[in-house]
Amino acid sequence: GWLITLLLGVIGALLGGWLGGLLFNAPLQDFFSLQTWLLAIGGSILVLLIYGFIVGRKSKA
Repeated sequence: GWLITLLLGVIGALLGGWLGGLLFNAPLQDFFSLQTWLLAIGGSILVLLIYGFIVGRKSKA
């Protein structure tokens, strides 16, 4: 439901920010930075897609 989606989105945002800082040396101190937001949104989408792929496969088997 919506709670799992919310938690996965937050986890993805944190993961995207962490990986962005690690791989691209992106400064993540500014809240209103476009780069920070794009990394967080990208990480959230990635985690949600992976979760959907895993859950979608298990429910059809």
